[in-house]
Amino acid sequence: MSSITMMRLPSMRSARPLILLATALLAIVGAMLFVRENVLDYGLRATATQAEERLKLIGATFSTRIERFRYLPEVIARSREIEDLFRNPASPEASLASNRLLTRINAASGALALFVTDAKGRTLAASNYDQPGSFIGYNYRFRPYFRDAIQSGFGSYYAVGVTTGEPGYFLAVPIRLDGRDVGAAIVKIDLLPLEQQWRDAGELVAVEDKEGVIFLSSEPQWRYRSKQPLAPEGLARIRDEQRYGPADLAVLALGRSTIGWSGLPVASFAEGDAGPHRLMVDMPFAESGWTLLYFADLSFVLAQANIATIAAGLAGLLVLAALKIAHQKRQARKIELRARNELERRVAERTKELRQSNLKLETEIVERQRAQEQLDLTRDSLTQAERLAAIGQAFAGLAHEINQPLAALRTYLASTRMLLARQDTNAVHSNIDVMGEVIGRVSHLTDQLKRLARRDDADFAEIDFASSIDRIAELLKFRFADLGISFSSEIDRPLLILGNNAQLDQVMLNLLGNAIDAVRDRSVRVIRIDGSIEGGACVVRVHDSGPGLDEKTGGRLFEPFHTTKAAGEGLGLGLATVHRILSNHHGEITAGRSPLGGALFTIRLSSVDGAAAAAE
Repeated sequence: MSSITMMRLPSMRSARPLILLATALLAIVGAMLFVRENVLDYGLRATATQAEERLKLIGATFSTRIERFRYLPEVIARSREIEDLFRNPASPEASLASNRLLTRINAASGALALFVTDAKGRTLAASNYDQPGSFIGYNYRFRPYFRDAIQSGFGSYYAVGVTTGEPGYFLAVPIRLDGRDVGAAIVKIDLLPLEQQWRDAGELVAVEDKEGVIFLSSEPQWRYRSKQPLAPEGLARIRDEQRYGPADLAVLALGRSTIGWSGLPVASFAEGDAGPHRLMVDMPFAESGWTLLYFADLSFVLAQANIATIAAGLAGLLVLAALKIAHQKRQARKIELRARNELERRVAERTKELRQSNLKLETEIVERQRAQEQLDLTRDSLTQAERLAAIGQAFAGLAHEINQPLAALRTYLASTRMLLARQDTNAVHSNIDVMGEVIGRVSHLTDQLKRLARRDDADFAEIDFASSIDRIAELLKFRFADLGISFSSEIDRPLLILGNNAQLDQVMLNLLGNAIDAVRDRSVRVIRIDGSIEGGACVVRVHDSGPGLDEKTGGRLFEPFHTTKAAGEGLGLGLATVHRILSNHHGEITAGRSPLGGALFTIRLSSVDGAAAAAE
């Protein structure tokens, strides 16, 4: 027995949280329902009060519109022209005067129509006497407003005109002559503008007659429909009076129910309960047993109730979550205390390992820095070696050019001695001037070599790239001549850029040196340079008639130590150096095929004007 009890205890302990959770959720749901009903009931009662006040204002406006015209039938009945008409009904002059009077009064009052009937209901004069659809000659004895006016002294009635088909409200009084009723004066009022006013205000309003047929509404499709099926006697009366013309008087799809604790009536306007719900408020209207109906929008009330319900649910869930979090924090503190002790032990172990790793890493960093410095030094040395190698190739042709001036100097020196012995001073001075020009030419060539051999600095200034191209072409013209190379240059001057003269000299020396090596073994040896300003950039193209570049080689042209020359003819740093220098100048170089059949190298650098425009 004790073993069974011990087995049940853990099961009850594990089920306890679930029971507590279910109880809390039920309490939250109950609170949500309670809050929703309270908020909904308050909103419904407030909406009903507002709707009743609004309905009173609508009723007052309705009455005011009718009262504006209530005096008109009496004015017409007492007018001299109407009295003359009834005393001389066969007189054309009396008939015309009556018609014109009604037309003037109608235009001034804003009524739909004015007309006068005899005691049998036949129309004798009308404000629309000269228009299509005139009332003259029609008999309206069947209309209740005529019967009420003759029998009780006043008649009113809302109906669709049998002549014009236009709906309106009719006011009628008897016309008395010599103490007897000889006819009726009738005014037709247009009430449809009220519908437009209700629509403009965004309100759903309707007016129903004593049989329950809606004849005015801010929703035009409700007109001449009823909220429920009509009684047979009421339907027969409407048909006999032709109150609403040929309208079918169908039943409006209007659902009715109650809502909230107050049980207020709510209407829905679609099949079933799918349509929008509105609170329905009604008020009797003094005229002919009419009822004013107002349908208040409940979307805001329902939204507020839903928001309050959600808020109550969220508040309950927050309280539940807070309790859960507090419990978890207590559990977490216990776990944290155990974990902290374990962590401190592990941190002590890891700190020792990290200290050793840091010492090792610092040593590796120092070694890497030294290796990087050595690599930079080696790269600079190799770059300088590449430049000196190119200078050496240029010097081979330059030596022959220097030998010619030196031989000329020997000749002029021997000639000068002879002229001195003869004391021909004029000839001596002439020889000295020639020898000075020769020495200046040799000095200019050696200055260019020294300039190329000098290590460059990193200063940038505004320079003319075209002048740099001319200097290198002048230096290499001896190699062009020795190898039979046809060299041409077509450059738009100046090509002003921001750069370093020495570095750009090296760019052109490397590119022209590569072009010379490419064409030296070809039957047609041509090198061409063209340069211009294109779209704010300085563009220089170097063409040659060499074998060109294949696809495999072209992908690695600008990699260090990659060369297509034979062993011993290059270090593979020329194009890599060119690429690095142009990158430092924020430029680029691309390789392709030249129209000459060989390689084409295109240099693109920002011009001074282009760089200024980009900065702006």
